[in-house]
Amino acid sequence: MYKPVFCICQDIGQTAAIVNNLKMAGFSNNEISLVFPDNTTLPGLQQNSDENADSAEEDSLDLEWLSGIDSLDIPGVGRFIAAGPIMVELSRTPQKDQADDLIGALVGVGIPAHHAEHYQEKIKAGRTLIAVNTATVETRDTANTIFQQAEAEDISSSEEVSVIV
Repeated sequence: MYKPVFCICQDIGQTAAIVNNLKMAGFSNNEISLVFPDNTTLPGLQQNSDENADSAEEDSLDLEWLSGIDSLDIPGVGRFIAAGPIMVELSRTPQKDQADDLIGALVGVGIPAHHAEHYQEKIKAGRTLIAVNTATVETRDTANTIFQQAEAEDISSSEEVSVIV
């Protein structure tokens, strides 16, 4: 059993900072899920100077540490980058021409159904969802603290979820 904690990030820089802080806090790369639109208009990916180019390169290196990071098409929703347990859920989702695929994957990683549609809209608008599987109160508190310190939005958690093998 685990209890997921999740948040919305405003841009790729905030996402990479949170992922790096989770890594430094001892979370494994298969405990962290993320999903965001695969497009160059995502805030934070614009490279207007050498400093921004270096920062974007650093951010992508931080994200490459995540388990199974890859780009995929979600029918009816668009093209996304995803990593971690949510990739497993997206691969289990039947291919159909409906936006329910992403909502189903969000529910599959432990996000309550009543939050999943809200998070899907945020993701489609260019934000990043990060979900962290936590097994103890201490790890939940650590993830929450990292999200709060990074000023992430919509920080929440859900009931305990069984691990499906």
